[in-house]
Amino acid sequence: MRLLLIFLLPLWLAACTTPAPPLPADTRAPVAPLAVATPEAAHYRVAGERSAVRFVVYRAGRLATLGHNHVIVARQIEGEIALAPDLTRTQFSLRLPVAAFEVDPPEARRDEGEDFAVQPSAEAVAGTRRNMLGERVLDAEHHPEVRIDAVAVRGALPTPTVTVRLTLRGVARDVDMPVTVARDGDSFTATADFDIRQTDFGITPMSVLGGALQVADAVTVRMRIVATRQP
Repeated sequence: MRLLLIFLLPLWLAACTTPAPPLPADTRAPVAPLAVATPEAAHYRVAGERSAVRFVVYRAGRLATLGHNHVIVARQIEGEIALAPDLTRTQFSLRLPVAAFEVDPPEARRDEGEDFAVQPSAEAVAGTRRNMLGERVLDAEHHPEVRIDAVAVRGALPTPTVTVRLTLRGVARDVDMPVTVARDGDSFTATADFDIRQTDFGITPMSVLGGALQVADAVTVRMRIVATRQP
């Protein structure tokens, strides 16, 4: 029975595709204005080659074992950070080019543990990436980048809480995330984990066979941003 399902699954997926969901009616940023840098702030630039943002996507449903969990890795990150003496006045902006997103790189799957032990085939990875960039998910043609902007910073170093405005697929949502900052001379590394829901950004997760095989709505975001001070 399992072998039969594996062979028939691509046909079911093709038959169960749905039109791209409409965006939420209100796509405006939901809370306060973005943070504004102060003149006395120290300016840092994101080291794109040393930074990464992971989007961890999970399978769900009674037939979840027929699917895969996925790790989407954003590299080539661009951004600026203005670190103010008064931490609450800190500002930053990150830009993640969607075309550079990597699907299921082996080292990232290893990092995520046993639930990611099985490496999908090259064909499966290519199909996942194609679907991810398509209009039903990230719609890369019309929205070529994901943005993460500072809204508010609370608490103190090295573990402040930051409200960020995540703009994905043209939809902005504010998210609170606990951040850990490690300084190293003229650079620092900021790490954070937080969860988002695909449906909050107008994405309908794939679901077939009456929900027996589906993609979970919740996505875990893991950030590791390295920044170096500018003159």
